[in-house]
Amino acid sequence: MGVLSLLLRPSEFTALIKLKRKISKWKKRASQQKRDADWLFCYDMLDKVSRSFAIVIQQLGDELRNAVCIFYLVLRGLDTIEDDMAIDKETKTKLLSTFYQKLTDEKYCLSCGYKDEKILVENFFHVTRGYNTLKPQYQEIICDITKKMAEGMEKFTKMKVVTTKDYDLYCHYVAGLVGIGLSGLFAASGLEDPMVGENLETANHMGLFLQKTNIIRDFLEDHEDVNPETGDRRVFWPKDIWGKYTDDLANFTFGKNETLAVACLNDMVTNALQHLPYCVEYLSTISDESNFLFCAIPQVMAAHTLSLCYANPDVFKGEIRKELGECRNTKPVKLRKGLSAKLMLDTVDMASVLDIFEDTIESIADRIAPTDPSAKSTMAMVQMCRDVIARGRGSLPSTLKICEGWKAEVVRSVRSIADTVVIPLIAILLIITGIFDVPQVMNLELTASANQPNSAFYLAMTAWNLSFYSFALFAMVWGAHQRNVKPFALFHVMMTVVEVLVLWLAAALGARQLLSETLPKLLAASCLMSSISKQTSMLHLTPSHALKTSHVIKAVL
Repeated sequence: MGVLSLLLRPSEFTALIKLKRKISKWKKRASQQKRDADWLFCYDMLDKVSRSFAIVIQQLGDELRNAVCIFYLVLRGLDTIEDDMAIDKETKTKLLSTFYQKLTDEKYCLSCGYKDEKILVENFFHVTRGYNTLKPQYQEIICDITKKMAEGMEKFTKMKVVTTKDYDLYCHYVAGLVGIGLSGLFAASGLEDPMVGENLETANHMGLFLQKTNIIRDFLEDHEDVNPETGDRRVFWPKDIWGKYTDDLANFTFGKNETLAVACLNDMVTNALQHLPYCVEYLSTISDESNFLFCAIPQVMAAHTLSLCYANPDVFKGEIRKELGECRNTKPVKLRKGLSAKLMLDTVDMASVLDIFEDTIESIADRIAPTDPSAKSTMAMVQMCRDVIARGRGSLPSTLKICEGWKAEVVRSVRSIADTVVIPLIAILLIITGIFDVPQVMNLELTASANQPNSAFYLAMTAWNLSFYSFALFAMVWGAHQRNVKPFALFHVMMTVVEVLVLWLAAALGARQLLSETLPKLLAASCLMSSISKQTSMLHLTPSHALKTSHVIKAVL
């Protein structure tokens, strides 16, 4: 089903291939740093336990990559202790409260968690050795955030999430602090303005938006994760919200009471939307390109996931698998791999982020039912997000506003369509050329046409078409030599025009036949040029690049 889905969405299939090539380049660049056995273990575990975060960490510059890698693995180790439902509360409290003190202990390890997380904490001495090689300012930030997060986790081993204030506080401890810590690392690196490290509120909201999205999506998986000794469930939805719809969240699991369950879900999504405006504000302050991508990509993925969850009863369904104490939903609500890849590639600068945010907000707005209990609140949040996105566009450099308005919408729509149809169109033309045109020039009677001249010119045109379509298809699918495609496409347009004139003067084909022969070729070349322009036009418009006049003219044209 996944393969069929990709074939039906060629733009996503192409995005997956391009993203794999880009990730390979990031990993190759990252691997050029000198690494010993400790660092090799750290980056190997990063790939295994961080899922999508490993990708954005790999693309960071040399100054921050190692620090963020260690920061993530340290917090992942802490999270492994907190997530292990088999650890009794007293032991868990002790492990959490002393964890930050072990960061300099190059022999420290423990046994808990499951699968890859278990391997991580059993070999945690590799992480502590990596930690000890970091600059003192990075060590101080990581240690401070680890201590504060452990204090918060310890607090929530003794209390439950009841009110929305509890909900925000829990999300602050497990995610908001991560945003604050990363901002501190950015500022300490010298790559960002010191104010980035001081703006704690917006950094906290960045974390809350990601965490609340995960909590909403993972409802069933968390609810079915039960402590075998106490019978406690991992419930993070605040009773202030779900209590309006049921007296027990178990009433919503596995498709039960679907109408009320979806109403509660929409209320939760509305609560999460309040953080999106702060994300826009935070991202607008990041100037380094790799730092911007590191922050922006998870946010746009979260926004799309939140939109996918809205009014979606599948959030409460799935298949729970419990193995070795680990509880997993094997059929969660999640973005298609192809769409995820496309979002990552489309996220290039603040303007593209605002476009993606707008798409997700409008998607939610289109599905707000007037009868939904939280419809008014959701619409108010949607309007607030619209206003912030509009202000965000208004604060972009004036050079980025040249094509704003309805003209920009037309340009974006045309390029989106071109990006979607270009690969299948070129593939079809290549197949047609091979099946019909090649036999004609070889005088094969099976497909030969009496009206088609068998000349040196037609032989040259067929050879050119085969070469051009093959090269263009290779370049688009594998992402190679794309800069050379545009001049070839322009030449292909000229050759097609010449072909039309020759055939018309020779009276070989009628007007209708000429149009049916040439229009697909011209359309393929046009789509190809548009698609290539889309991919290259924003290279110099990312936050860390100067807006030179020549770059702006190229982007606009």
